[in-house]
Amino acid sequence: MCFIAFQLEHASIIISILALFVSIIDRLANNHNNKTTMAKAEEAIKISQGAIEIEIRNSISSARTKVNDFGLEYQKTQNENPKKDLSYQKKFFYSIVEDFINQYDRACMLYLDNKIDKDRFRKEYKNEIINVVENKSYKKKYFNPDKPRFESLISVYQELK
Repeated sequence: MCFIAFQLEHASIIISILALFVSIIDRLANNHNNKTTMAKAEEAIKISQGAIEIEIRNSISSARTKVNDFGLEYQKTQNENPKKDLSYQKKFFYSIVEDFINQYDRACMLYLDNKIDKDRFRKEYKNEIINVVENKSYKKKYFNPDKPRFESLISVYQELK
């Protein structure tokens, strides 16, 4: 009887040790899975940020092209017909310019919300942002201190300056 109790005690210890090893192995496997899941999530975030950054560049480039194309067309029309009333075209041009500046403002919103890589943003857009805000043609109409507009753009401009 004592021998059977001794064997049961050893069997219980062996089973407990095996259960401990199974728990440790399971824990290690879960840690590995969690690390893999975290790595995949971080990679997905980086891919998403990259897509956002590409979209920002495309929207700014597209808006800049519209400004340049219409600006040339406006200038050509003005040179060919100096007496023609171009007030409608001028309003339309300023609307295109405003959209162009809005693209920078939206990009700056993402920058301020930490939704894009800040170091890359500063490297890529610093000079452009400074040039847009300091552009004499835009300053009076769009960056008048009495009528604050494009707050995100101005905030990032001040940070970059």
